[in-house]
Amino acid sequence: MIVIPGPASQILGVKVANLIKNSKIVDVFFKKFPDGEEYIKIDGEVKDEDVLVIQTTFPDQNQRIIQLFLILDALKELKPKSISIVIPYFAYSRQDKRFKVGEALSAKVIATVIKSICGNLLKKVLTFDIHSEIILDFFDGNAKSISAMKLFGDYFRKMKIENVFCLAPDKSATPRAKIIADILNCNFSYLEKVRDLTTGEVTTKIKDLNVKNKNIIIIDDIISTGGTMVKAIEILKSQGALDIYICATHTLLIGNSKLKLYKTGAKEVIGTDTIPNECSKVSVAPLIADEFK
Repeated sequence: MIVIPGPASQILGVKVANLIKNSKIVDVFFKKFPDGEEYIKIDGEVKDEDVLVIQTTFPDQNQRIIQLFLILDALKELKPKSISIVIPYFAYSRQDKRFKVGEALSAKVIATVIKSICGNLLKKVLTFDIHSEIILDFFDGNAKSISAMKLFGDYFRKMKIENVFCLAPDKSATPRAKIIADILNCNFSYLEKVRDLTTGEVTTKIKDLNVKNKNIIIIDDIISTGGTMVKAIEILKSQGALDIYICATHTLLIGNSKLKLYKTGAKEVIGTDTIPNECSKVSVAPLIADEFK
């Protein structure tokens, strides 16, 4: 198998290639023209080979998505046997349906372009903890989302935190909290969150969580501005919680959100390398490799 690490996932791509027996890395040369346009060139032979492209789409999402499209187009012309794509963080995944008349269905547009470029060569699309699994259907049965929660469970198990409690910031994240709680053999719960579709403002209801003198792990798929997590920390601190750990598969951490989390009382913020940054303390490389061995 040929592994092509995209510009946004070079280290992750190398880690995956090192875990897949008899795989070979083919590099991508990339640059930006003075006017901001992207340039991509595949530097190697891929003819009649199964190819795995790894390219995440963290901010700037538009740049990373265009890079992915250009990689796939360049790759197709080199006549591979098949193309599989790992998009560790799938941008625009919040727009999985039309909430208002006239809205663009952004996630479907991205899937449609990928399918159009790859055609019959497209074998599999893999992502992690996608915000809405509706998006997988846009790939006509060729897409899969894997949960990184077991990796977090193993991470915290090695830390041997005592008197621990897992918390989901809203009801939809409860299955993720349960996975980690089962690994750590502890209790879990969730907060109730309401989001205004027009303003985007999030309101979290206060509830008695029975967390006094407990160490807390808050689990979610994405941390963007951190507003939801900040509110959760405030509620937990007001109810007597001790150390509070924040973990999410995709730590976007827009603006000063990381600072806000630590100032509010987070002890540690843990993410994966679906978005490479200083919080990427857990690697999804083994999970990717297992899918393509």
